[in-house]
Amino acid sequence: MVRVPDSELEYDENLTYRWHGELFTGIGYDDTSPSGLSEVSYRYGAQEGPARDWFPSGALKGESWFREGVQHGTAREYDEDGEVSSEAAYEYGILLSRSERGEDGQLRQVYQLADDSPNRRLVERFRRERGWPDNG
Repeated sequence: MVRVPDSELEYDENLTYRWHGELFTGIGYDDTSPSGLSEVSYRYGAQEGPARDWFPSGALKGESWFREGVQHGTAREYDEDGEVSSEAAYEYGILLSRSERGEDGQLRQVYQLADDSPNRRLVERFRRERGWPDNG
């Protein structure tokens, strides 16, 4: 799989990514930031698969999953010791739930998409129409 610096990728208002004028499939990365390395996976110009960030120490800082350019699956953030500091679940770009680590070290749910939410109905429609599998 081709890996190119993010600075070589072009994108438009629809966040469609191109490299040398062609829809990009591969991994875009940034290793120049003082906050650490980042990588994003693309397929046919859209984010597809994992996006990851690392601390300067090399420890994983965060990971989220994308499908056709929207978050889909589990997103996790970590502290430098590798402990999960937050976790969120997305489907079709819609946040379903989010948990954060409290002072006692336990993950606690801080958000849950309500059953009567218009976004809940949208998720259910997308599940019927698209049927994407869960990631992460």
